[in-house]
Amino acid sequence: MWQVRADDALMKELDGWRSQGRLLQFTFDRGLASAYGADLIGPGSYRLNTLLNLIRRQGVLSQAHIPHHFFYEPNIRRKVVTSSSSGERAYVLTSSSLYGQYLQLELLAEARGLQKKESLHTVTVNLSSGEILKFPLPAHLIQGGGVDPALVVKRKCSLKNAYLSAAAHVAGAIAEQGQEWAQEALESMAAETEKLNAFFQGRSDSAEYEAKLQELQRRMQPVLAIDAVRGAVIYAPLFRYRLVVVDAQARERTKTVTYDPIANLHELDQ
Repeated sequence: MWQVRADDALMKELDGWRSQGRLLQFTFDRGLASAYGADLIGPGSYRLNTLLNLIRRQGVLSQAHIPHHFFYEPNIRRKVVTSSSSGERAYVLTSSSLYGQYLQLELLAEARGLQKKESLHTVTVNLSSGEILKFPLPAHLIQGGGVDPALVVKRKCSLKNAYLSAAAHVAGAIAEQGQEWAQEALESMAAETEKLNAFFQGRSDSAEYEAKLQELQRRMQPVLAIDAVRGAVIYAPLFRYRLVVVDAQARERTKTVTYDPIANLHELDQ
C-alpha cells in the first residue's frame, strides 16, 4: 500500500475547488483496500480516472532539448573530416553548434472489432528528413525546456506530415501482428446483415431498413483508430562544419556539412 500527502492545489485539481489537502492511500489489493479504506487501483477506479484525467490535461504538446555536451565533439569532427572521398583531404575552417528538431508522439491505437483492444506507442519523427527513428530517444539525455530560436535549423517536414507518418508506422506495426480481429468482426457483421436482409425481405429500400443497416455497420465495422495523446518537440544537437577539401590534383573546394549524431546522418548543405 502507498501513501501520498496531497496539498490543497493538487486535491482541487483532482476533486474540485472545495477539496483540501489530505493523505491519499493507494493499493492494488482488494483486501487491503477494504481493511484500511484505501483507494483500490484498477479498471473503473475513481481515483485512477481522476489521476489519468489530470495527466491528460498537462503537457499535451511540450518542448525539450538534448545538450551538445552529451556528445564528444572531437570524435564527431574526426568522423566528418574522414568522410571525404578516397584521395581527398579535408580540413575544418569553421564550426558551429545548432539544433535540429524531432517530434516525439505518444499514440493511442484502438482496434475496434467484436472487442476493443488498446495499445500505446511512442514514435519519434526526424523533422529534417521525415523519417521514423528506429530506436527511442534515451530518456536520460532529454532536458526540459527549449533553446535559442536563432540556433534552430528550419524543419523540412511539417508537424501534420510527421503525425501522418507516425500513425502509418503504428498501423503497419499492428497489421504485422495479424488481422484476425478485423476478419472476425467482418464475418460477424456479414452474418448479422444476412439476418437483417431476411427480416426486411422485400422491404430493403425502406428508410427503416437503411437506418438499421447503418446502425449495424456503426457497431460492428472493424476500425483502427489512432489518436495522439501527447507530443513533444525535441531539439537535438547538430554539428555544422565549413570544410576545405583538397583532391588528388591539389585542387581545393569548400563545402558545409551538418552532422546529426542522433540519426547518424551527414547532410551536405546547399
